[in-house]
Amino acid sequence: MSYVKAGQGKPSTKERALFAASVVFTYGIWENYVEQLALELAGHVATIIRPENVPEEVKKVLEKKTAWELAISPGWKELWLAYVREKAIGDDSDKFGMNTARAGQVKHLLSLAGVKNAFDGVEDGIAPPHLDSKKRNAIDAVEALVTLRGEIVHTGKVPDELSKGRVIEWRGFIEQLTKKIDASCRTQCQAILS
Repeated sequence: MSYVKAGQGKPSTKERALFAASVVFTYGIWENYVEQLALELAGHVATIIRPENVPEEVKKVLEKKTAWELAISPGWKELWLAYVREKAIGDDSDKFGMNTARAGQVKHLLSLAGVKNAFDGVEDGIAPPHLDSKKRNAIDAVEALVTLRGEIVHTGKVPDELSKGRVIEWRGFIEQLTKKIDASCRTQCQAILS
């Protein structure tokens, strides 16, 4: 963003392209963060969790496995990790993992690692200030970012209201959100391990 002028005036075509690329990149960071967080949490939690504390959805998947698969090869912990990996990043077949990092998909994916609500404890004050005051909570802000990214990549158009300031706000939002979600997930995972 340092290549873009910091004053008033209509941005050039190159500047608008940079704004669009910055939003798409920021969203990409968000999606990858969520996927990697799910894998990291599940990897840690699965190694030390008591079987009775395994998340319900994971238990339902594991119940469909044979006794041999659960107890011997590959074992219930590896089956759990493979399930989270499939839901996060996909596998070698036709499964693509998390397609879009909307709030609902994020909550679902992280719930597979033992997090009841990844957005629990994330205060509204971190949402970008340019959003409508009714949508200044983290969940609505994530939805707005996903929608903005979709509009850019699926139409190839840059919304007129996208400015350097707004791009910087989106970046700051994702930076703050990841810190808050890290803390929330850490707390929730520690709770199911104790």
